[in-house]
Amino acid sequence: MCASSPDERRSRIASFLAHHRTGVISTTAAQGMWSIPVRYCPVSGPSSGRRLELDCLVPRWADVAHSLSQNATVLLIVQAAAGAGLRWAQIRGTASPVEAPNWARLLPRWVSKVQPDELYLVVRVAASRIDLIDEDLGWGMQETLEW
Repeated sequence: MCASSPDERRSRIASFLAHHRTGVISTTAAQGMWSIPVRYCPVSGPSSGRRLELDCLVPRWADVAHSLSQNATVLLIVQAAAGAGLRWAQIRGTASPVEAPNWARLLPRWVSKVQPDELYLVVRVAASRIDLIDEDLGWGMQETLEW
């Protein structure tokens, strides 16, 4: 593990997440494990406090959306953009529905006549552990934050 303070790790991980917008979210339920690619947007402001939170757009038709009603524990994997080396963040946390999503922030170029809440469920993932893994530094090199 890299020797850095929790604030430095938090800042580095927050920066990584702010520079990406997609990931794969997974959850489990009685029927098995489900995963789907999602768009996400980091939550900022006083409501987020010290814990990192992400709002994820989950298609309503996806099995993940149904599974979240049974088990709110999720794993979200965010891979670095192409050309940035083999880096990714692995976020473990709990997902909860967002009652009044900020659609302008989540989908700034939305032009469809269909309302976004008819297509997407927005869940806020509150991270309990984030691992930032960078294979360019050597296999297994990572930084971890836990809450």
